[in-house]
Amino acid sequence: MSARLTHSSIAASGRTIRFWYDGQAIDGLEGETVAAALAASHIRQMRHTRGGGRRGLYCGMGACFDCLVTIDGVASQRACLAKVAEGQQIRSAMPAGTPADPLLPLAPPADAEPAAQDVDVLVVGAGPAGLSAALAARQAGASVLVLDERLQSGGQFYKPLAPSHHAPHPVDRQFAKGLALERDVRAAGVAIAQGAQVWAAFSAHEVSALIAGRATHIRCRQLVIAPGAYERPVPIPGWTLPGVMTTGAAQALARAYRVAPGRRVVVAGNGPLNLQLAAELLAGGAHVVAVLESAARPSVRDWRHLLTTARTAPDLVRQGWGYLRQLRAHKVPVLWRHAVAAAEGDGELQAVQVIELDAQGQPTGAPMRRFEADTLCLGYGFIPSTELARMLGCEHRVVQRHLGYLATVTAGDGATSLEDVFVVGDGADLGGSRVALARGTLAGRSAARKLGLPAKPMAGPDRTAAQLQRAECFQQALWSLYNAPPVALGAVSDDTLLCRCEEISFGSVREQIRAGRDTLAALKRNTRLGMGRCQGRYCAVTAAKLVSEMTGRPLEVEQYFAPRPPAKPVPAGALGFEKPEWGGHKPAITPNLARPVEHAPFQTLRTDVLVIGAGVLGSCLGHYLSKAGQDVTVVDRDDINLQASGANAGSLHVQLLSFDFGAKAQEGGGPAAATLPLGPMSVRLWQEIEAESGEDLEIKITGGLMVADTEAGMRFIEAKAALERRHGIEAQVIDAATLRRLSPALSPQLLGAELCPMEGKINPLRATYAVASLAQQQGARFLRGCDVRRIERRPGDGGGFVVHTSRGVIHAGRLVNASGAWSSKVGEMLGVQIPVKGAPLQMIVTEPAPPLVNHLVAHADRHLSLKQAATGGLIIGGGWTAAFHEGMRLNRAERASIEGGLWVARQVLPAVCGLHMVRCWAGMNVNIDGAPILGDVPGVPGFYNAVTSNGYTLAPIAARLVTDLIVHGRTDIDITPFRIDRFL
Repeated sequence: MSARLTHSSIAASGRTIRFWYDGQAIDGLEGETVAAALAASHIRQMRHTRGGGRRGLYCGMGACFDCLVTIDGVASQRACLAKVAEGQQIRSAMPAGTPADPLLPLAPPADAEPAAQDVDVLVVGAGPAGLSAALAARQAGASVLVLDERLQSGGQFYKPLAPSHHAPHPVDRQFAKGLALERDVRAAGVAIAQGAQVWAAFSAHEVSALIAGRATHIRCRQLVIAPGAYERPVPIPGWTLPGVMTTGAAQALARAYRVAPGRRVVVAGNGPLNLQLAAELLAGGAHVVAVLESAARPSVRDWRHLLTTARTAPDLVRQGWGYLRQLRAHKVPVLWRHAVAAAEGDGELQAVQVIELDAQGQPTGAPMRRFEADTLCLGYGFIPSTELARMLGCEHRVVQRHLGYLATVTAGDGATSLEDVFVVGDGADLGGSRVALARGTLAGRSAARKLGLPAKPMAGPDRTAAQLQRAECFQQALWSLYNAPPVALGAVSDDTLLCRCEEISFGSVREQIRAGRDTLAALKRNTRLGMGRCQGRYCAVTAAKLVSEMTGRPLEVEQYFAPRPPAKPVPAGALGFEKPEWGGHKPAITPNLARPVEHAPFQTLRTDVLVIGAGVLGSCLGHYLSKAGQDVTVVDRDDINLQASGANAGSLHVQLLSFDFGAKAQEGGGPAAATLPLGPMSVRLWQEIEAESGEDLEIKITGGLMVADTEAGMRFIEAKAALERRHGIEAQVIDAATLRRLSPALSPQLLGAELCPMEGKINPLRATYAVASLAQQQGARFLRGCDVRRIERRPGDGGGFVVHTSRGVIHAGRLVNASGAWSSKVGEMLGVQIPVKGAPLQMIVTEPAPPLVNHLVAHADRHLSLKQAATGGLIIGGGWTAAFHEGMRLNRAERASIEGGLWVARQVLPAVCGLHMVRCWAGMNVNIDGAPILGDVPGVPGFYNAVTSNGYTLAPIAARLVTDLIVHGRTDIDITPFRIDRFL
């Protein structure tokens, strides 16, 4: 059977071209995607996973990143979006990152600064909602720019024919309406940029995008977000096999590229889209084995809903009955209230297991059926693409449908809680194309009205509101007919993958939830769930529902992953622009960022030592104090490792940072220099903790390089190394040739570096939990959601403290302040001024790369910290400033810091240009004077501080020293330089 679908009115118009895939010659049509050409040749396997598996086409719309290929040396190209061309060399694996097989740049060289555009109304998305909004705003007189990631307008619904094919006239109403709408939009004078990737929205009036591969900053007066939706995950055994894809992916192959997704196709899911796909495949000559629908077959009992659908959208009802007649004519079974139980196959899909469901979604006990198939299309519902709206801080709500998802709260015209921002279409909430068209029109008119543009007189009555009402009535009736049984995850086997990108199983996640890591944030840190290229699109809602089922807690908006740029992975090299340098970290306010899930009150507690703060330092204190026999309780107003420690980049610093020496250093650099001996001690303690825990904390003592690219920089590191050697730190300055031998991937423009062999890296997402677990095994108590509100000193030198928290009262003999950037707040409760400020910082991580750098890399003149994680991603930091967003109550990345950080990283490691930025997040650093504050406080017996600005590296030694003071009344080293006395 040919994989090319036939139609009497559609013909191939693209010339036949030849390209190579993994060394095999493949013929394709000019104008079609790599995925379509490979599907036409029955080739399914694409991306290689870290675990050695293979992935294939899955979402078909550039959201899952499972169909990645390397095209002519350019890595991580989405086969579902990239077009084939004559002579291309395409392979499934990434380049090796060596001189013989380099990571070629993903985008053209960046200019000196981003391009800038000004427009009245910016519309993101060129589907039904976006195009109708653009048309309405333009007709009212606004200048309008539409940005769309696809190469053709129309979105997931209209899916126009690709340039590889031609039809003299539209072959159905869906095609016709899409083409007519696009014609009207362009004729009205709307500017449309296809292939444009909107990667961040920093405010209602500032949006960043890549247009034609170049960074562009758009300033708009009104913003309309219409990004559409993507199909929800369906986690069943085998759902990652090549050959398993979404209904939308199969429909894109069939409608746009006239390619069948496979030889034997099973279509399964919920809703009429699956019937449409099956009918269109049959019409084109494909073999559909069966259609599975999880809802019950409509009956006479549903007459009211049937009548409503016939009254509000008779044309759609006729289409639906036509699909069913077509399937019946081809003897394709339509199995109502049936679902896929598992996908089978060795390397690729070979068979599908099917079960019958009862009204609660559970198996009825009827015999399982098995269909041999090489393609399984899953269409069980959609999830709105809320990334940009959440990034801006628009209000959202939880929708209890299938797995549950977030929807943007909007008015009838799409207006959001944020002034000048509209969200319309399925990207706000699910409503179908007709609702999207009507709401888009209303949003465009409202946006123009807010600009002061008068509404243009209409030739006839305005039917938009009536059309919206009819469309909403139809949708309500339709989904009453297609009311699927509830989704329950309890029966999903432990070995089923929950996170496709990181290959995290249900069993692994369940184990963490049972261990008390029962929030998405904690699961992310402990398992890497949601850290892959899809950024949680295909695991977050599943994990959230699993947590809810296992804990009994309802789904809440704040418990989903925090919104972070980029909205999708974006070429890192295209975003780098030089920024001015400054000294140290920029201090800022330290608001309460906690989002606790534990609120239950406890009875009054008594403890020898109370530690306030369950970050890395508090956890280390819990470990050493409990090991020394102390009855210790550690409290945190949020959860273990969820603030500064959990957002750390994981560097193990031993040498001074560039801004801790010389003219930029605080207090002349003396306090930071005095801290130098603590670094090697603490690194050795980390190694002991790793051995004691029995866990791989990914500690690698690879050595640190502080590179220089100017003669002044070389003189700087020579002077710095001399000072460090005087304090016992092993350090040497190496020339360019030696640097090149040590780390060949670094820029040839570098003149040399300081090498500090004791430096390295650790996985901060695991290490804090590991040391906290050790503490708990030794009897330490950890209480989360426990906000310290007031502290009373009891009479007498040894009277102790009464600590009033949000959950109850704790009597403590001694008190340790380990609350990091928030330490001054704790001090104020006891009348102690602790000179600590917060410094919100941001970090960047790229997609996994081949081995490029082994060392921890810093720069003599620039803010930079760069290392390669065990998973392959490059972690880029160095003190670039983030900012607190009051409305969202979190620290957010800033565009200037992203651009500046990537520019420095690109200068030092050119291969950055060949990778995508996957995630950028903000954490909180501590600003003191370059040295920690350790020990007791004069005049407040029993009150100790354990605060340090180099928190992750120094946490074990700081905790050990404070423990020695509490237990023995002394330390083995002189801590005078670190006492609070120096500020009194």
